[in-house]
Amino acid sequence: MNSKNFSEAMNKLEDKYITEAITCNHMSKTGTHGHIKKGFLIAALIAALLLLCAAAYAIIRSYSTTIENTTLYWYTDAGVVDSRQPGLLSPEEAAQKLAVLFMEDLKTDSEERTFKVTEYKNLSVSVMPTSQIDAETAAIYSLREEEISPDTWLVEISVSYKYEGILSPVGPSNGEWIDILYQASPIGFLMTKDGNSYSLQSRYS
Repeated sequence: MNSKNFSEAMNKLEDKYITEAITCNHMSKTGTHGHIKKGFLIAALIAALLLLCAAAYAIIRSYSTTIENTTLYWYTDAGVVDSRQPGLLSPEEAAQKLAVLFMEDLKTDSEERTFKVTEYKNLSVSVMPTSQIDAETAAIYSLREEEISPDTWLVEISVSYKYEGILSPVGPSNGEWIDILYQASPIGFLMTKDGNSYSLQSRYS
């Protein structure tokens, strides 16, 4: 459903619900079974409201979000010759470089997205070792047991960006800078180290 369909749905609002509401309202004025008539009226209005909510939700879900990009990004620590040696690149530095790959990918055309990032600035990351996260934070992120190890980190990306197209749930950007990458419960990205390589992927599912 698009915005035009939603507008038409609002104008029509299921004739049977409005007709039922008007009829019940008229009948209630007669004083006969007043409470029953009032109950029918309330039920009809609630049904119409639920229909509107469902239509609005369908519109929001028809547009994509940044966090839905679950491409797996890789970065190799060029300062390491042998994967058995400790890397010169810290997890924070690796996450920053991987975040750049993520944002640069959002600047490319894709049929899977309803928007395209045109420019971004002030990119930064926060990195949390999964093996050191407390139980409360783990519950907030719904961290799974298989995601917890000394070589995995939760990553959050902070950035300001502009885009063209439509992004859920913001809508069009109208040329303004947006400073929230996604609006929802914490999801984050999972970064994993394998030898001298780091990978990053959205935890969206």
